[in-house]
Amino acid sequence: MPRSSAEVVRKLGFEIEDVRDIGMAAAKDREIIEYALRDNRIIITRDADFGEVLRYPEHPGAIIFRLPCIFTTKEINKRLKEFLSSVSEEKLRNAVIIVELSRYRRRLIGNP
Repeated sequence: MPRSSAEVVRKLGFEIEDVRDIGMAAAKDREIIEYALRDNRIIITRDADFGEVLRYPEHPGAIIFRLPCIFTTKEINKRLKEFLSSVSEEKLRNAVIIVELSRYRRRLIGNP
């Protein structure tokens, strides 16, 4: 996600940490998932690997943006804002959500 995406999320009233700001820019996926689990965080990413609940059975939840690779930062942030403004916080918990251009898919994980 673009660095500016954190500010978009913050302005919507969510508490957020960017992995680049907490010394985890080069961390492996598993390390990021473990951090998110410890701190009760949902991962927002463009990396589809974070949606692999079979690979990561203990999962903090994730919002995965599957948008065209040609999307600009402005377009990504616009879609991020639209999505987060359109769903309740309750829908974000205990789920892997795939956000596409015109829809999103939600798969519950763990014990909702």
